[in-house]
Amino acid sequence: MYFANPMFFILVILIAFVVLLYFFRKQYKAVINSSNLLWYQAMNEWKASPWIQKLQHNLLFWLQIIALILLMMALVKPIWLSEGVKGGQLIWIVDTSATMSALNDDKPLIEQSKQQMKQLTDRLNDQEVTVIVAGTKPKILLNRESDINLIQKTIDGITVTYEHENIEKSVKLAESLVSNRATHIHIFSDSVKKDDLSDRIENASYEIHNAHGIQDNVALLSFGVAGKENRISGLVVIENQGEKSRTVPFVITSENQTVFQQKVTIPAGKRMVVNVPDLPQRRFYQALIKSGDKYSADDELTAVYSVLKPNVYALGEVNPFFIKGLETLGIKTVQMDQNSILGLKESGIILAEGIPVDVLPNMPAIYINKKQNSAELIELKEPIKGTDSSLMEYVDIDKTYIKYASTPITGNWENIVDSGNHPLIQTGSMNGQPVIILNFSLENTDWPLQPGFPIFLYNSYQWLSNQTGFLGYFQPGEEKWLQLEDHNTSMEIFNASGKSLSTLKLNKENFKAPYKPGIYQAVSEGQVYYFSVLLDDREKRPQSEASFILNGSKENKKDLALKPNDSMWFWLTCVVLLLLMVEWEVYRRGFRA
Repeated sequence: MYFANPMFFILVILIAFVVLLYFFRKQYKAVINSSNLLWYQAMNEWKASPWIQKLQHNLLFWLQIIALILLMMALVKPIWLSEGVKGGQLIWIVDTSATMSALNDDKPLIEQSKQQMKQLTDRLNDQEVTVIVAGTKPKILLNRESDINLIQKTIDGITVTYEHENIEKSVKLAESLVSNRATHIHIFSDSVKKDDLSDRIENASYEIHNAHGIQDNVALLSFGVAGKENRISGLVVIENQGEKSRTVPFVITSENQTVFQQKVTIPAGKRMVVNVPDLPQRRFYQALIKSGDKYSADDELTAVYSVLKPNVYALGEVNPFFIKGLETLGIKTVQMDQNSILGLKESGIILAEGIPVDVLPNMPAIYINKKQNSAELIELKEPIKGTDSSLMEYVDIDKTYIKYASTPITGNWENIVDSGNHPLIQTGSMNGQPVIILNFSLENTDWPLQPGFPIFLYNSYQWLSNQTGFLGYFQPGEEKWLQLEDHNTSMEIFNASGKSLSTLKLNKENFKAPYKPGIYQAVSEGQVYYFSVLLDDREKRPQSEASFILNGSKENKKDLALKPNDSMWFWLTCVVLLLLMVEWEVYRRGFRA
């Protein structure tokens, strides 16, 4: 301990002066009394409680002396040293990968790391702190900040991102920020090895805090579905990474329904392949193992069923030009009736003409709005114009002759081609499925003779195939530029439970996948897209390593960085104020010599 203002010790003179005042004050007063009978009672009371009597007699004096001593100590400002943090510049690298969500004593490993950072924050002595998140692309959250409140707030905002940690890039980024001051780099992770820091710089010391928590883990390594011979089958690989044989329930769900379940027994350190021979047709499936271990991020996987080249199923009185045009493009077309299409297990595209629109199957469709009654036909007299749409790319629709058009179907449709105020080709969705509507029959046009007709069929097939497929598989937080029809629209992201997560403008920003693994929906202009966020394979084989120090030695009492604490003067001043109030009460009650 030392004192910041030792010159205020001169106030001891004031304390001595107060003592002298009590020495030279009048001690007693002579009183003539005719009898000493009253003194017997006073002496008896004094002998019964001599210490209380003396204390009352001198209480005011001692209160004044104590108050002056404490006031002097507050003015000299005592400062004592406590354990601080080494390094003039501190850089903290935080691992936010999926394995940091594992539990240890019912607390995620990331919370243990955050607690360690907060403990270091309490020991800071005006040191600059830089915080880096070690994701796939390392990110600086805080740069050379000494504000304790801001550092604490930044630590509280750190969460698991499920990305695989890139310690090597994070360390290189940290080393690029090293100044000439003594730098101490702290890494908070669960499995950093010395080999990961083989190319470290020598003018910085490293302290690695590896948390422990993953034991006897059972992981779902892979899951996929495929269609074959009118059936959908699945394949699952489960690995027991523990030292004991485990029996775990395995379940496949889709749209909140269980479609497959089975108990599997996996020997210690082995893998098991589970074949699922027959699944009902769904857009996506979720595989889940109920392992009950401390690491749940690798207990679930999703798979999206997508037909890369779906068939076209013709319903009703479809014009032969449509069938010939599709076959010329190499697209398989199957003529079916209404009853057969209801029992179809495969995904595909409907080509319908001459049937009511409300009986269309719940599948993507090209619908020819054909009217049998001539009263519902409209003779076109205005020029035909098309919009800038991917459906009309390389299609010279303005050179096509169309004599009659049908009355359009009521609904929220987007006009792609029109003649005056009459829509000829429209797009939209029906029962959540994309639909292209032609408000004219080929009998009333020369379009099949134009070179743009097969191009339109190809564009329509590709457009509907993209709507029925999915955006793809993504890593947590992965960014990608999406090739959608209209980049000027917005896209809203929903999770499997229907909760809106974010909205983005396709013409201003890239698509960014959510961080948490699972199945998601992306809705743009009424079209629904599915995509899946998958855990990195490296996060399915968690490891634990011991903590260690590089370019430095373990601290002992002689090596500890010391932090001055100067808050005692404040508390001493508060005690002085309290004593002054007590002294006034003593004086008011007459407890004075």
